Amino acid sequence: MSLQGNSGVFEMEYTLVSILFAYVVFLNIKNKTIVVGNILIPLLIFLLYSLLSITWTPVKPDGFKGFLAMLEGYMVYYILTNGFFKIKKKHLLNISKIATYVMISLSFEIIYIYSYYGFETVIHSKNLVHLGWGYSNFIAVIFVLLIPVALYKYLDNKRYYLQYFLLDIISIISLILTLSRGAIVGAAVALTLFFIIYVRKYFLIRYGSIIGVISLIVIKIQKVNSFYSSIIDRFFTGEFMDNNGRFPLYKLAFEKFVDKIWFGNGLRSSKYMISHFLDGHNSHYHNFILQIAATLGIVGLILFSFIVFRWVKVLFKPYDKFVVCSAISIIGALAHQMVDVSFDLFYFGVYFYTIIATVEIYRHNLKSDSLKLKYIGKIKS
Repeated sequence: MSLQGNSGVFEMEYTLVSILFAYVVFLNIKNKTIVVGNILIPLLIFLLYSLLSITWTPVKPDGFKGFLAMLEGYMVYYILTNGFFKIKKKHLLNISKIATYVMISLSFEIIYIYSYYGFETVIHSKNLVHLGWGYSNFIAVIFVLLIPVALYKYLDNKRYYLQYFLLDIISIISLILTLSRGAIVGAAVALTLFFIIYVRKYFLIRYGSIIGVISLIVIKIQKVNSFYSSIIDRFFTGEFMDNNGRFPLYKLAFEKFVDKIWFGNGLRSSKYMISHFLDGHNSHYHNFILQIAATLGIVGLILFSFIVFRWVKVLFKPYDKFVVCSAISIIGALAHQMVDVSFDLFYFGVYFYTIIATVEIYRHNLKSDSLKLKYIGKIKS
């Protein structure tokens, strides 16, 4: 059993989130207090419009499942912002370490899959990268979201986190072993931004030398070189980004957007359209902007733009390293979702909105910060 839980909508992990959400709402009613986060209202408006769109989606059960999948991340955001958590600067290193722990737990599971089936077998059979609760792309996006948060700890000039750095290297290798091209693109964007903003001489001296030594060892080990060659062949045989027929999906999404430009074809109508017009088995268009455009139309894009505006408001604090790392995490994840499927769904939504809610709570508790959570009703002391 994975440490992450199961993927079904009504499985234990989703049920626990729902129960916790109900409990927090109960406390809100009991205490006559609600905390309104900076993105809560735009999220609710977008969610209600998505629910309304089920009335015109071709297959109503598909639309309802899509709504439930979106809802989980939104519930997590509400739970955190209304849970009266206090996140202060002294807690940030622990949050960064937790990101490492989560990734290394996934890494051990992925490494076990490769050892069980054999490296060459798995590298050519992506469907084997499945942990029982989610397939490779769902697994990979968690790495993309957590890597920048994990990197925050290395910006501490006073301490040397060697053991964590080694664990994070294993996690980056495990990300590659998920075989998710989109996730590698997202992680590359995030790591490039982190390198440009924060990598300086002291960082290279401390941690660059470790990478150099590991690289030299890898070069000397023939079997590792064989693994490396297999990975290169796996990723660069044919079109890098079109191995799963993404371009026909993009074309169909644009055609469906033009066909019903204002209100779209309904939430998760993509599953029906792909099956009907492309005889495919995908449920999404592999691009989150096209997904919103084709399913929710211009109205959906406008409502979504308000959420994006609030994201920027929450994540724009240039001189705070934790906020910047969180922003890099979100940017990397969205870069991933330009070529992948899991935007706002299940684990993507859970981790995505956990990061945003964490930043909001942290900034709320900074006395010098003007970004605050809004309390309606009696203020909890």
